[in-house]
Amino acid sequence: MGCSQFGLLLLPLLCCAIAAAQGNGAAKYSIAFKSFAPYNTDIFIAARDGSNAQPLVPNSTLDYNATFSPDGRWIIFTSHRAGSADIYRVHPDGSQLERLTDDPAFDDQGALSPDGKSLAFVSSRSGQADIWVLDLVTHNLRNITNHPAGDFRPAWSPDGRWIVFSSDRDPRIKACPATTAPVLRHSSRRNSPVFTLCIQMVRACAE
Repeated sequence: MGCSQFGLLLLPLLCCAIAAAQGNGAAKYSIAFKSFAPYNTDIFIAARDGSNAQPLVPNSTLDYNATFSPDGRWIIFTSHRAGSADIYRVHPDGSQLERLTDDPAFDDQGALSPDGKSLAFVSSRSGQADIWVLDLVTHNLRNITNHPAGDFRPAWSPDGRWIVFSSDRDPRIKACPATTAPVLRHSSRRNSPVFTLCIQMVRACAE
């Protein structure tokens, strides 16, 4: 069941309120407002034209940041259904819901690797927003950015060798020593530069 057949919709609950002052001599006022406060958000799956939207795995807590796996077999999303923000995956038909991360920290923005064996995601478990990679076979977990600035929105290259992410760090990055290839490359986009990270060489650069 490929991703070309479906689309994902994230529908926040909207609230509207109108109030009017009462009284004979009092001035009458009307206040109208709209709020995107996250009382609840669910993930919906729909046909590619947006029709026939159906809740994927409805829950009374927050579900958001849904993405398809590269092969279209899984939907990766963040959920608070176990109390903290963790990353889950489920088939597009709603079957085989699986929790991928389990930590009191805030885990979000999960991205499955092209081979389906690794999950890149953002986590605050190091005290700042870093990019982590979880091996779904061995459950080995690595912090691959480990920087005091915030790192966000990881995305895999098609061959699985690189991860692209946005960062709040200074865009002037020093290259690795001459004995290793540069690990961090970037192109500035206003105040949020975009970096690419070769996960196979990050340890050599950090040393």
